[in-house]
Amino acid sequence: MKNKQAAFEYSGDYYEAIGDFMREQYLKYGFAQGTMQEADFLMELMNLRRGTRTLDIGCGPGRHSLELARRGIRTVGVDISAEFIRHANREAARDKLPATFLVADARELMFDREFDGAICLYEGAFGLAGSEENHRKVLRGVQRALKPGSLFVLTAINVLNLARNIQDESLFDPYSCTVIDKEEIHSPEGESKEVLIYTTAFTFRELQMLLVSEGFVVEAAYGCSPGQFGNQPLQLGSIEIMMVARRK
Repeated sequence: MKNKQAAFEYSGDYYEAIGDFMREQYLKYGFAQGTMQEADFLMELMNLRRGTRTLDIGCGPGRHSLELARRGIRTVGVDISAEFIRHANREAARDKLPATFLVADARELMFDREFDGAICLYEGAFGLAGSEENHRKVLRGVQRALKPGSLFVLTAINVLNLARNIQDESLFDPYSCTVIDKEEIHSPEGESKEVLIYTTAFTFRELQMLLVSEGFVVEAAYGCSPGQFGNQPLQLGSIEIMMVARRK
């Protein structure tokens, strides 16, 4: 008998409204407090040097790009939320940093072999893109944006850890490995509202196949969590998977 279960999908632009509402309040989340350590690791891992041009996909309010720019890296951050981008550009201008931020949908990147490296961290875009094809569009755009031989560092939720901690199975779709979180978010003015946040999780093998099929060579994979980037081996309990891939 043919399985007629329809693939679960969600709009790949839903986080635009969330980002526009939260703005810099996003930076108060616990997972956003480890920027310095994460930047330290990325500098070493990617061999970033002063003047290197790096793309940050789904940059949010710009915390990684701004920190890298403080270290002399020329950064370009893109995000679907205009308010996130407004905040990041304001910070860059205030501190006179070599960072530029653009409103852009990560599924429709238009860069062409312009960057020496790229990062996409903490479900800034990948993991929130909706369908499999939309996630592939993100990877294709990154591949086009990079110069041949450049590194791409991607993090994604580890579905093996996520699945074993699911408490309400009605909020998890096992076909797409997407979890639905009901969350109260806050604006800088103290307003609040409840939203649904859709996050698609992956296994290492899925990520490897996706990256390879879209023009990358996977060089390493690690387990990671906020503020604890490093060379730790991927484990069942790792919160996120960090993929280190090189553009062919």
